[in-house]
Amino acid sequence: MHSELIGRRLAELAEFEPPAGGWRAVLAARDARETRLDLRWPLALAAAALIAAVGIAARLQSAQEALDDGSVAVRAPVAAEMRAENERLESILAQLPERRAMRGSTAFTVAELEDRLALLDDRLSRVALEPNAPERAERLWRQRVDVMHTLVQVRYADAIGGY
Repeated sequence: MHSELIGRRLAELAEFEPPAGGWRAVLAARDARETRLDLRWPLALAAAALIAAVGIAARLQSAQEALDDGSVAVRAPVAAEMRAENERLESILAQLPERRAMRGSTAFTVAELEDRLALLDDRLSRVALEPNAPERAERLWRQRVDVMHTLVQVRYADAIGGY
């Protein structure tokens, strides 16, 4: 009954001619279309890989030109200076005597500064994964040294005040 209804509806269509091979022709046409679609995915993936490779090559080329230019080499001494200053401040901080009791406001300030240092250390550990790593790393090292200066000053003032 259902197939008769479909047959009548198809017959009522204007200028409808069933395929020469019947249902087999319809299935063959569908399979051919799916085969064409199946071939598009590998081509699309190959095109995407090619675009990515060209982008990476261009990025590497610009990085190489920057190295040849010397613009990156100028930043390296700045980062080395910041690290050396950080080590000096760490050494001073390690030599300051630890007080068993400190004022609440001083303890709060020290804790805040140490938290900021921990946050900066976390960011510095992840900065190598970023595309603008040298500029960002330099900025983070400068911030770390500034926080270290402040921490040394607070701890020094607390140590002097306790004696």
